[in-house]
Amino acid sequence: MAMIHDIVRVTKLTKRFGNFPAVHGISFSVREGEIVGLLGPNGAGKTTTLSMMLGVIAPSSGDIRIFGKNFATHREEILKDMNYSSAYVKSPWRMTVWEHVYVFALMYEVVNPRQKTDEMLSTFHLTDLKNTLGGDLSSGNIARLNLAKAFVNQPKLVLLDEPTSSVDPDIADRIRQFIKLSREKYQTTILLTSHNMAEIEELCDRVIFMDHGKIVAVDTPEGLAKKIKKTRVRLMMRDGQKRTVEYCTNHHLTCQTNERYVTIDINEQQVASLLTDLSKIGADYTQISIDKPTLEDFFIGKARHETA
Repeated sequence: MAMIHDIVRVTKLTKRFGNFPAVHGISFSVREGEIVGLLGPNGAGKTTTLSMMLGVIAPSSGDIRIFGKNFATHREEILKDMNYSSAYVKSPWRMTVWEHVYVFALMYEVVNPRQKTDEMLSTFHLTDLKNTLGGDLSSGNIARLNLAKAFVNQPKLVLLDEPTSSVDPDIADRIRQFIKLSREKYQTTILLTSHNMAEIEELCDRVIFMDHGKIVAVDTPEGLAKKIKKTRVRLMMRDGQKRTVEYCTNHHLTCQTNERYVTIDINEQQVASLLTDLSKIGADYTQISIDKPTLEDFFIGKARHETA
C-alpha cells in the first residue's frame, strides 16, 4: 500500500487587509485522498484561505506547501495538478457550455480534449446544454458547469466552494457521488466549503472549523457533533402534556411544544431517568424519538456562542 502523505500543509498563514486580520496564523494539513470540510460562519476566513491557496491573493505571512512544494516558488507547476470550482463564479456569457469546458481542457493540456469535454458534460448532465451560451445559464447550471471545468484535468487537488449550491437535490446527490468516486478511483484530494451540514457529514473525513480568521476546532464530523452534550427527545403525547412541561420547568430543562408533541433537550446520560420520571407523573406518550447531536447542532451552537 502506498504511503499516505500530506498533499496540503499550511503553516501560520495570515492575511491582513489593512489592520484587519481576515486570516490569523492558521495551520492545517490535508492528506492524500482525504476529503476535508472547511467550515465556519460568513466572514470566518474560508474564502480568503482558498484564495491564498490558489494564488489569487498573496499571504501577508506564513507558508503554503502543496504536493510537498512551496507554493510561492512553484506556483505554476503546482496549479497544473489543481483545480477550483465555486457556485458563485460567473462564466463568460458569449461562450457555449461546450466551449467553456473545452478551453479548460486545452489549458490543462488534457489528452483527447474533445472526448474529455464530452465526458464531463455527460457526467454533470450538461450535454443537452452544450450549445447554450454562458449568459443564458441558470445559477444551478453555472454551478454544474464550473464543476465540469474543475474536474476536466483529473486534478490531484480540488478546492470546492459550495459545490452543490443552487442545484436541484437530484443533481446535488449526483455531484456528491461523483466527488466520492473521484476520491476512490483517483485518490483525488478535496478541500471544500459548504453550509449544507448533511453534505459535510456524508462527504468529509475531517472538518476544520474557522471563526474570525482562526481555526477553533479540527475533528471528524462525528467528533464535532459529540462535543454537543445535549440529546433531543421528542414525545407524541397521549396524556400529561402539561405535567411534562411543568416537569421540564422544575428541572431546568429546555422544552418546546407543538400541538401534541413535546421536544426536550437533555444530556444523553439523563434520558433514562427522564423517561422514568415521566412515567411516575403519569405522562403517557405514543411515540418517542431520540436524536443525537449533529454537525449542524455544533455549527449553530458555535454561531450562538459568538453572537451572545
